[in-house]
Amino acid sequence: MAARVSNRLFSHKLNEVPVHLQTPTFALKWCEEIKKPPAVPIIVNLSIDSKGFYLICVNRVKKEVECFDLALIHDTRTGSQVSLPQGGVEYFDQNHIGLLDVPVTSKWLTIYYGNTFVASELRIVHFYFESPSLAREWTEKLFQLGHNQILRNLSSLDCLEKIHSKIIHGLIDLDKRKIPVRNLVQFLCKNNRDSSKNIIKAIYLSATIHPLGFYD
Repeated sequence: MAARVSNRLFSHKLNEVPVHLQTPTFALKWCEEIKKPPAVPIIVNLSIDSKGFYLICVNRVKKEVECFDLALIHDTRTGSQVSLPQGGVEYFDQNHIGLLDVPVTSKWLTIYYGNTFVASELRIVHFYFESPSLAREWTEKLFQLGHNQILRNLSSLDCLEKIHSKIIHGLIDLDKRKIPVRNLVQFLCKNNRDSSKNIIKAIYLSATIHPLGFYD
């Protein structure tokens, strides 16, 4: 948040996420890369996992999920502090989305995000809500949760819980409500191909002992 924030907002224990923020909230995500006008926002559902590790953004059209690591949120802004992308005001004014008697900026959330301290290399992610109260709540809560120093000093058990949260929220096939084995292997192996066979073997072995909801 651009405004001055009291130290009382910061916690020295794992995040406690209100139940209503764990429930999907309707929003519109503005395209980060606009190749040619007019830009059309993406319909999404936003929520935060129960442990407060990720902002979960579900593309309701393509059925895709992106998990934003809260620890990588540098700043959040709404109201007069935001700098709207080109075409933003015109689109929402013309399409009459949300409350009409308040400025577009008051319903806007901008997140500065990335694993870097170089401002020019940060992702600038824009969301539009139906009301100023929603935009303000998400702006304040994401800033508070993201600046919890515990997220940068997790214990071994907390790291495992964070990985688990990413798997169940970010890798799931939304239509089948299951996790594709290929997605899980890619996530666990990353650039280490030699480990893939062992991981696949472990997945199927564990599935014979306890059903995990994976599929080929």
